[in-house]
Amino acid sequence: MVSCDAGMSATRGQVIINNRNVSYLRWGDGLRHIVLLHGITSSARSWWRVAPVLANLDFTVTAFDMPGHGESSTLTTHDIASLAQHIATTCETLGISVHTLIGHSWGGAVSIAAASLIRPQQLALIDPLVALDTDWGAQVVARFSEGIGQAVHQTTPWLSARNKLWHRCDVYWKAEALQQCRHEAVDGLFLHSGSWDLVGALIALPAPTLCLVASAESTVINLSHQQLLATRLQQNGGQFLQIGGTDHNMHRAGFDLTMPAILSWIKQERAWTA
Repeated sequence: MVSCDAGMSATRGQVIINNRNVSYLRWGDGLRHIVLLHGITSSARSWWRVAPVLANLDFTVTAFDMPGHGESSTLTTHDIASLAQHIATTCETLGISVHTLIGHSWGGAVSIAAASLIRPQQLALIDPLVALDTDWGAQVVARFSEGIGQAVHQTTPWLSARNKLWHRCDVYWKAEALQQCRHEAVDGLFLHSGSWDLVGALIALPAPTLCLVASAESTVINLSHQQLLATRLQQNGGQFLQIGGTDHNMHRAGFDLTMPAILSWIKQERAWTA
């Protein structure tokens, strides 16, 4: 197939953290650093189109394969705090001083929890999973587990059919991510991470935070949380922005709508205020 790298190939790196392999992709070689955390059942490859744009702003961009995804090992603990510590330790080991931390969905939740450890200058959250209760997790785990471990050619047809606005490379990399993903990680989030709510932590973050929210029918953030975030984020220099015409995977189906908002946010200079 035609190369799916948006004109800039990533380099693959590996590091061992607490006897667990952490795999990552890296674009660019700028002095400032952006870290990307993907959502459940995806991989670092999900940023294939986002990362080169950021790297061209003179950043080094690192996207981690989250635990149990891509080429990274699975963890035995699945709570958000443990995942955040794992990512923070990885950044420290690699010598990454994070300018901007960007997380999508589950990666957004981990970004919120990791921010006080990593201390980025700013965050950008893409339709983040800000809360989860065990009843809802039990209801959706089967849906999110569909296609795990299956070959790319098995999942590509239905991924294409369900995501008509995705670029063909988004479909390919998602299919690969499903093949690589392990059930332990997905069950870990939805069944074994407990019930949690990060809205208060998000509002209290000293780092200015952009919270991008998908269309009303597609976002994973409930209405009461949306209203709270819309009124409170700006009090600390943050921004709440709902973008119509996007689904939960805003950087895929809504790339041309979402990317300008991310770029505008990143180009503003800010500093951690605590």
